[in-house]
Amino acid sequence: MVQTELQHLKIAEYLINCINTGVYQEGDKIPSENELCSRFAAKRSVVRQAIARAANLGWLTSRQGKGSFVNKKPRPVSYSLSSQTRFSDNMDDQGIVHSCKLLNCMMRRSSETEKHYLQLENDPSVYELEILRFVNQCPISVTTTLLPAEKVPRLEQHLINFHSLYQVLSDFYHLMPRRSKSIFQAMLPDTRDAGLLDIPENVPIIRIESFVNHLKNHPIEYSNSRIRGDMEKGLITF
Repeated sequence: MVQTELQHLKIAEYLINCINTGVYQEGDKIPSENELCSRFAAKRSVVRQAIARAANLGWLTSRQGKGSFVNKKPRPVSYSLSSQTRFSDNMDDQGIVHSCKLLNCMMRRSSETEKHYLQLENDPSVYELEILRFVNQCPISVTTTLLPAEKVPRLEQHLINFHSLYQVLSDFYHLMPRRSKSIFQAMLPDTRDAGLLDIPENVPIIRIESFVNHLKNHPIEYSNSRIRGDMEKGLITF
């Protein structure tokens, strides 16, 4: 049983490596099940497992009666992370077409953890926003962000034709966001995030929790971003 598991992983790794090195290119048909069975002295069920794994990871698309074909892979985007990181500035500097969509905006009472993160004392209310970002019309990240309501009064009035949260904070509230800390974690997306990001549920994402201050000591944002692992290369500057 263990040998069978290892064999299907080995075949999947072979196929993915062939795509990465250009042996099979976008739109190419990979070898048939019979060819792969012969090449690896494997059972058909093992080969099918391998092809299914490569397909689930986004490398292949299988077509009934026609075989399996190499998908177009998105080019990874370099994203520089620093205290002054802004998504729109990052993309503009690289000449990359980008956009964003505000999925939700609501004002609610904060949890005890959120109160602690944002150092809320007088008013426990927060604005919760969910933002889906795109590069070259392809979804790259979904972010849930919390802002103290007392520091951004009537925020919803400034979100018409939304394109940049930090631009809104700067233009209407004279806030200067500065990232103080970020926590990274590789994980699998939940069903909703996988749908928003247009990826299978077993393709890893990068989760980044960020704590943002105005100037040095005044928390103004806590965010939780889920980023496609196949589309971003992080660059951390010190």
